[in-house]
Amino acid sequence: MMILLKIAFRNLREHKIKTLIIGSLIAVGIAFLVIGNSVMDTITSGMQASFRRNFTSDLILRSPSEEDVSFFGGFGAASPILKDYPQLVEEIKAIPGIESYTPMLNGAASISQNDESLSFALLWGIEPESYREMFAGSFTLAEGEDLQSGQEGIVLSQSIVDEIEEDKGIRLEPGDKILLSGQNNNTGTKIREVTLRGIGYFENSVGLLERISFIDVNTLRALNGLTSFQAVKDEASLETVDETNLFGGEGNLFEDDLFGEAVVSDDASVGEPTLDFDNILGDTSVREQYLSLDNNAWQFLLLKLAPGASETQVKAALAKAPLSSQLLSENWRWAAGFIAGLAYGIRGILNVVIFAVAIVAIIIIMNTLVISITERFAEIGTIRAIGGQRQFIRSMITTEVLMTTIVFGLLGMLIGAAIVGLFYVIGVEANNIFFQILFGGQVLKPVLSPGSLIISFVTVAVIGVISSLYPTSVALGISPVQAMQRR
Repeated sequence: MMILLKIAFRNLREHKIKTLIIGSLIAVGIAFLVIGNSVMDTITSGMQASFRRNFTSDLILRSPSEEDVSFFGGFGAASPILKDYPQLVEEIKAIPGIESYTPMLNGAASISQNDESLSFALLWGIEPESYREMFAGSFTLAEGEDLQSGQEGIVLSQSIVDEIEEDKGIRLEPGDKILLSGQNNNTGTKIREVTLRGIGYFENSVGLLERISFIDVNTLRALNGLTSFQAVKDEASLETVDETNLFGGEGNLFEDDLFGEAVVSDDASVGEPTLDFDNILGDTSVREQYLSLDNNAWQFLLLKLAPGASETQVKAALAKAPLSSQLLSENWRWAAGFIAGLAYGIRGILNVVIFAVAIVAIIIIMNTLVISITERFAEIGTIRAIGGQRQFIRSMITTEVLMTTIVFGLLGMLIGAAIVGLFYVIGVEANNIFFQILFGGQVLKPVLSPGSLIISFVTVAVIGVISSLYPTSVALGISPVQAMQRR
């Protein structure tokens, strides 16, 4: 082995320029690989931690939908409600590995006051106690108070309040009354007056995430048209309900009893007609069901796993349970949607670029080695003539290539690590909304990724091995007779 290293070192030293050209290409490529993967690992891991800590927790249960559903609300179709919610909760409690849960509704509404349109908000209807327990510290209350169970009101995003003040010159304060207008496919446009209970914000939220505001769940159910009638209809059990007779029994409000013949009481002393006001509207039970809210209407159930619990095992348990097996089990990446897709898309492009650079490096190394071998025909032929085996020649060429790639690859890893460390100290500032969404804030501080170092080292080794294949075959084709003729 020492003989091979000495020969390889001597040959590399004799071809300094070629060695430096190949080595520089390898070092630059590996440095780029370390920097790129470290930045992307920082972005994706930070995004994952931020979404789990602030918005989604570990798992999200939702009903299947043929349309694209938005977790944050406002865009895309509304997610169908969870069926048999009370029974589903009992089922979840019995599954090992689930530490806590909290339900959620989403929606969107325009904000107005005194007949003036002010802004719009993404609305989250929550169960205040269980939500705050699961996401402790994720939402900072700047003014006013948090929502309480059974309390009507809204906690508006600080971003929305500041926007209204800047654009409209109106400063909303806790205790103010505002109007929320929302549309749904069930009951049409709904308007509700609510009290502004508080103002707050999520850390490192940008874009649409800044517009998330918390509202009492019954107000949001009304805005979304989640009534008992709709719940029954969703379960396909309205075959016996005649929607044309919602406002009456046999007939309706505008027939017979009101504008037909008057009912004359038998004991009327003066013969004047009287109306049966108790039955004028007929059977109102269906109408009451149509207007009453469904108190079990929730779209999502967020699950937090116990420390050390396996997400795979919990998903497997959910898939076996009667009710949860009919639901979809999502994670933060689904909820992040476009943002996560953007990050992973950029990572994919980065990997394609790195793959292209690796191919170029392999071709250049091959060509350079072939030229070097043709210049060493006599040397290689002499080695063969004095008894050198084909395996020795193969090992000699492979050792030279691996020495070049590993030495300069390690140099590239050191350069990349140094640049990542520099970026961490100074920070990479997001100068537009695109990078703010991608970075999850105003500044990105990339951290050196162990995974990027491992990938870089493996890449170097693969480049070295592949690059040596063709030159080795050329060297093995040299015979002592050819060497003596060229000498």
